[in-house]
Amino acid sequence: MTTGSTYAFGQPDFARLSGELRPGSRLTCYPIRPGDTAARLAERFTGNAHNRHQAWFQIVNPTTETFIPKSHYGLIQAGWHVCVATEMLRRGSARPRYQVVASGPPLLLQTSVAQKQTGIDLSVLWWATPLLLVVSGLVLAWVVAGKYIGKRQASLTTMRGFGDRFISEFERPLFRRCAGEPSVKSRLRFTPRRHTVEVLLAPADGRTYPNLFDHRKNVEYDVERVLHLLKDAPFTNGPLHAEGPWVVIPFRLETDRQQEGVP
Repeated sequence: MTTGSTYAFGQPDFARLSGELRPGSRLTCYPIRPGDTAARLAERFTGNAHNRHQAWFQIVNPTTETFIPKSHYGLIQAGWHVCVATEMLRRGSARPRYQVVASGPPLLLQTSVAQKQTGIDLSVLWWATPLLLVVSGLVLAWVVAGKYIGKRQASLTTMRGFGDRFISEFERPLFRRCAGEPSVKSRLRFTPRRHTVEVLLAPADGRTYPNLFDHRKNVEYDVERVLHLLKDAPFTNGPLHAEGPWVVIPFRLETDRQQEGVP
């Protein structure tokens, strides 16, 4: 509403209300603030919360210019207006926003300078709050997932680099003896959640080394030799075992040593 303007309520509502008021009666109206209830408004402006049931106590939706049924007073909103018969107002009530005249044409007469609406519509909060919680949860999940994926990728990179170096050092002397021909078959097997990598070695075609059945001592010696060369790597090894033709050499990435800066 702007200063000096007049507004008319719907005829049926106003006709009903004007029939319940004395001719010439005025309703003095005030904006409803966040947290207000019909009972509190009646107590504030008339001195008795039960007066909210009286015909001269009304709540108005200024957007639709209609009176709110008293059965809906439990759902009033900030930004609506409470209108009370002027003669029933308790002394010391604030200056009115406008007055409604109960006789003659049904008009709302502006009596004060319009103030900027500062109340927050609670109906907006009802859907905005859950939406905010959902969005916050998604952002948090995205951040956590991003950190997990980043750490997992870093561990895989470290384990793959170690595994490749181990295989290269293990087969280096064998490669020289084989005059450039493949000396061993090799594979890497990862379990990122356990920070483990398994190096799998098997004899190349036409060869018998490495295997644990005939050459366990030699294989164990070569494993110790390679670990000595890679002694700064943040890995510990476990017992060797066989899977068919493959010699399985398990290693575990020690994350504490890795975080301390061990390459």
